Order: sequence, then C-alpha cells, then structure tokens
Amino acid sequence: MKPADWKEKMAKYNGIFKEPPRNVPSDKVVDGPIIGNGDVGVVISGLPEQQRLWISKVDFWKAKRFYPNGSPCLLGGIDIQMPALKEASYGAEQHLHDAKVVSTFRGDSIAVTMTSWVAAEENAVIVELISESQEDISVKVDLWVQPGHESETEIGQDGDVSWVTRKFNGDDLDWPTEGIVAMRCLGQLKNSFELKPGDKTTIVAYVLTNHDVQDYAQVSRGRVKLIDESRVGTLHSEHENWWNQFWAKSSVEIGDELLEKFWYGSHYIMACCSRNKAFAPGLFGNWITTDTPAWAGDYHLNYNYQAPWWGVYTSNHIELSEPYDTPLLEYMSNGRKYAEQYLECSGIYYDVGIGPKGLPTVLSNTNASLTYEHGHLFLGQKSNTALSAVNMLMRYYYTYDLQYASQVAYPYLIEVANFWEDYLTFEGNRYVIYRDAIHEVPTWADSHPDDEWLQEFEDMNPLLSLGVVRAVFKGLLDMSKELGLNSERREKWLHILEHISDLPTYERDGKTIFRLTEQGRDWWPDNTLAIQHIWPAGAIGLDSDPKLLEIAQNTITVLNRWTDYNGFPTIFTAAARVGYDPEIILRELRRQCFEHSYPNLFIFFGGGGIECCSGVPSAINEMLLQSHEHVIRLFPVWPRQKDASFVNLRAVGAFVVSSELSNENITYVTIRSEKGRTCRIINPWVNGEITITESDGERQMQIDWQFIDNVISFSTEAGKCYTLSCNMQNHNQ
Repeated sequence: MKPADWKEKMAKYNGIFKEPPRNVPSDKVVDGPIIGNGDVGVVISGLPEQQRLWISKVDFWKAKRFYPNGSPCLLGGIDIQMPALKEASYGAEQHLHDAKVVSTFRGDSIAVTMTSWVAAEENAVIVELISESQEDISVKVDLWVQPGHESETEIGQDGDVSWVTRKFNGDDLDWPTEGIVAMRCLGQLKNSFELKPGDKTTIVAYVLTNHDVQDYAQVSRGRVKLIDESRVGTLHSEHENWWNQFWAKSSVEIGDELLEKFWYGSHYIMACCSRNKAFAPGLFGNWITTDTPAWAGDYHLNYNYQAPWWGVYTSNHIELSEPYDTPLLEYMSNGRKYAEQYLECSGIYYDVGIGPKGLPTVLSNTNASLTYEHGHLFLGQKSNTALSAVNMLMRYYYTYDLQYASQVAYPYLIEVANFWEDYLTFEGNRYVIYRDAIHEVPTWADSHPDDEWLQEFEDMNPLLSLGVVRAVFKGLLDMSKELGLNSERREKWLHILEHISDLPTYERDGKTIFRLTEQGRDWWPDNTLAIQHIWPAGAIGLDSDPKLLEIAQNTITVLNRWTDYNGFPTIFTAAARVGYDPEIILRELRRQCFEHSYPNLFIFFGGGGIECCSGVPSAINEMLLQSHEHVIRLFPVWPRQKDASFVNLRAVGAFVVSSELSNENITYVTIRSEKGRTCRIINPWVNGEITITESDGERQMQIDWQFIDNVISFSTEAGKCYTLSCNMQNHNQ
C-alpha cells in the first residue's frame, strides 16, 4: 500500500481529544495524547495557553533495591506558554499512521496548530508551532527537570541550547542512571519569541542517557546544535518511512471500525514504547509522569510483564518483542541463587517483580509485612519463569528462528526445565506440583507449613503451572531436535509430558468446569486464572478432545469475566482458542473498548498499563487465523456471514498468511514460507478442484499436495509464496 493510502486508511483510527487530559500526571496510565519512538516517550497535557510535554525514557531507572525505591522515573519536560490562547478552544488528534499529535487551539481572531512527534530513528523530540492568527502570538518555552527522589539535577545554557540533566548515581544503587534533555528553538535567539501570522517555529529536543553513550550530555548538546530545518526535514522523511514500513507488515479489515481502531492503536502503543533492545518497557511503557509509578512500574512476572507482547507475534511485528527477553536473561544469576537457597532446586526461580540489569524491585528489609519471605516477594507462586518462557516459545514457533532459539530461548528454557525436573514430584505414576499458589498468597507460608491458617494455601496442581510446564517441556523437545542438542534428556522430558497430572475439573452452576487447583482453591471471584492454561499457555485448542473443549467453553461461560481488573489480555483470546461463540466474543470485546478506553487508545481497567495492548490484536488474530497445533485454520472462530480479511498474519511454522472471507466463502489464500517447512492447512472449501501455485516472484508453477482427514499438506521452499485456489464457481464453506 502506498504511503498516501495508509494515511487515508488510518485517519479513521486517530485518537480524538475534545478536551485537555485529566489524568496527567498519573502513577498509572495517562490519558493524554502520546507519542514515542520505542525509547523516548512523550505525553502532552495542559490547557491551550500552557501545553506541557512530559518526557521519559525506557532506560531512565532509579536502580535502588527495596520496594518501592527502584522504578522507572520521570526525566523532565517542556512547557510552551501562549497566554493569548487563554480562552481558546482545545482539540487534538493522535495520528497513528505517522505517530504525530496535532493540537489545534482557536479563539475569535487567533489560531495555533502545534504538531509534535518523536523521530523514529533518533531520540529527537520535534514540536512545530504554526500561527493562523491575525496578530503576533507571544510564546515562552521552558525546559524543566524533575527534582527530588534522591536525584541530582542541573540546568544549563550553551548559546541557544538549553539543557537539563537528572542523575541517580548514589553508592546505594545497583547501577547509575543519568539523563539529559537538550533543547533549542530554531531561528530564535531566545526561548521567548513572537510567533507571527503564517510563520512556523520549530522546537527541537534531544534526549539521551548514560545507557546510550558514555558522553551522553556532550553528545546530546552537540546533536541538537546540528539540527536545522533541513535536518528536521530529513528526520521527518526517515520518520514517515519507518512508520509506513511498520504499518505495511500486517493489516486486518473486519467491518468493525471500533475494533479495528484498537487493533491498530494497540500496535501503535507498542511501537512507541518497545524498541530499545537493552531495556524493555515496564508496566506503563515510556510515559512515566511521576517518580512513584504503581507497583514500581517494573516487570511483574505473574502475567503483567508477558502480556503486552502476546499480540505482536501473530501480527507479524516480531521486532517489537526484541526487548522482552533481555531482563529475563539478566536475572538468571539471581534466579539460580534463589532456586538453590530457598527451594534446594537447580534451575531458576524468580520473584514476582524484577527490573533491568538483574535489579530486584520487590525486596523488603523489614519484617512488618507477612507478604515477604526471606525479604522476597514470591507470593507462593513457582510459575513465573515458566510463564515467562511462553513468549519465547511463541516467537520461536511463529518464526523458527534457530539463531534466536540457540542464543536466547533454549538457554533460558533449559534453566526452567532444570527447576521443574527437581521441583515436580513423581507419585502414583504421575507428576504432581505441590506448594505452588494459583493466586498470590503470603509467601512466608513456605516457612510455616504446620500453621492451620495456611491450609487454604496448600495448592496442589494449579491450573496455570500445569499449562506452562506442558508448554516448556513440549517446546524443549521440539527445539532440542531442531538444534541437535541434549538428546540424552529428551526421554525425561517426554516422560514428564506424558505423565504430568491432568487438568483438574469440578462441577459449578450445573456445568463441569476447570478447577483452579486439584487440592486447595477451587474458585476465585475475580481474575481469569481458570483459563490461562488455555491462553497464553496453549494447553487446549480446536484439535483437543471434544470433552476438554466443552469444559473449556463451560469455564468461560461460568466465569463470565469479560470485564475484569486483570483478565482483559486473556479471556477473549482464550475464548477464541477453544471455539467459543464468536458473536459473544465480538460483542463483549467491543464493550470493553467502548467502556474502558482513553482517547489515546489505551485500554485500562485500573491495574497494569501496556498489558492490555494484546487484548484486541491477539483475540482478533485468533478468530481470523489459528495454527498453534501446527495446522492452519482460516476464520475458525468468525461469524460466517461477516466479511473479513487479513494480510500477513503469522502462523506456526514460520508462515505468513493472507486471506479473505466474503459472502460466506473464502476467496483466496496466500502463504509465504520463511523456513521451507511442510505446510498443513484445513481445507478451506467443501467442494471443488483445489490447485496450489508456487511463486518465487518471477516464475509460477503448480505443485503436488496431499489430502488426509480434511487437511491439505504440501512441501514448501523458504522465500517462496503459495496460492491456494478452488475452481468451483458456486462452492460453500
């Protein structure tokens, strides 16, 4: 699609603001217009006469131990004061296609447009002011830095460059963080000037930290000095090119503008905050507006950290998952120590909250809270490392990137397996999980096993752990064969897979549903842990035993938690994964988008922030295309009478698939093979003669294929595209 076509297509999905934000600053999710380049994040707030840009960065952390001292922090910002706009109207649009915020302020005889963006390829913040007034507009630009919180700050001027620095570098920190914002107003001698009718003034700022480059302050000031209008033009061209390429990687059209808006909006948010490979975004992305983000704004490992990326894998935005693995790998030395010291196991055992560079974020040095055990916040849960492995497995299966597998996923999975081989108990011809809490509990329970009060915490075989342990050992078996590693361990891994305890069930509301544990908690009044073994763990799918599918669907019905503080990233995709009524899924998904969203396209239920970015993409993708059993299913959980199409969604096996459902018929199927694996797809047509054409971009040829049990199977070559067609003029699915 041409850039102009993307602009037209995406315009209807813009975030529309008719009044100034009310929730900036915030310890949680902001409601103002947001921009970012995957590293630097900016949220805009304020009345027309005083606009404020809050500038933060994913690597700007205070690395101090003991909760809640260690967290991402606010760096600083820019205030733009225009007193003449005091009575002006307010309007802003957050453009998705080019990641800009266009704000318009109008009075009786004055009008100013402010266009803000963060350059996609550099850490430059650009603000363009254009006056359509009949008179000069006085403008004052102030650069400010966030003070306090045991930081050192400095404000300086170097010619026409203003700059501020903030530093966390005390002796009690695990590592120092220092950052700078350097700013100048192009064509102006000072930061106060007159904006003349028809003129444009550009404000530029450059943001760096010591994690980018050692001489960050000098480099930032030097780079902002080199930016002139010509350089802004170059940055703008690079910026638009990056976003055009980003949006071209995949698309959906489902005849529902609201759901499409949040499908694209969710990817926009992730692209704005998840591109720094050395520092993953925390709970609230890179829009940090205080020094006290909720839950330390860290990487919470009992679903919150993993969830934001669950939609990017199938949406063909693998690049956005690059930062995900980094903190998990950096924490492995801690995990080995905790496993050995506290559970006498090998492998890795993580507490619930971690940060970058091996930083423990939820330690406590007081005995005032019963929540802590040995100063750690494990909350009785043993599943954190295995749940974290699920994202790695998703990336692996959707790409079959063996370099990624050997260098990142496999070393981590081996350590997870080492832990579970030791921790599992084999009894009665099955593997059993003891003392593993399905919900968060006071973890001092592990030190007081005889207390009667703790009997309710004696969780045995929790659903989530049973699901993620299956995923880990299945993934290891597959990956070790592809990599040719650890063949001597496969017998043990297979034995665990074949003898792991069954998923517990019980009767509730007249239906057989999944029980949270085999022994211990059976039910919980909120949350969606009763279905997380389905999604994201992948323990059940459309190829599963029909009775198991019925239990899964019953569980979703009885739960009825379409609106849930923590459940949005899981309930809808789990429902699609097991073939739940698609009309109900779509209706309830629309309701959440309508009732629980901000104009900046954040979906928010009061808890975590960017975790909700996976809810719409993963659910819609799963309704349009499923493949987790290594068999492609087209529109498997989609209303047949509702037209839909998608371009370049990923399927397991490193296949990139495009298709269309129109007038209840699948009109075309194209599959690009990246790794040359055998492709298996459920027959999209009931009748008619099927042909498969192979293309390498220059030549086309028909190829042979096999048909067994309604599954079409054919060999592929890496880099080639395959088109499936049916010559029946009147065929029905």
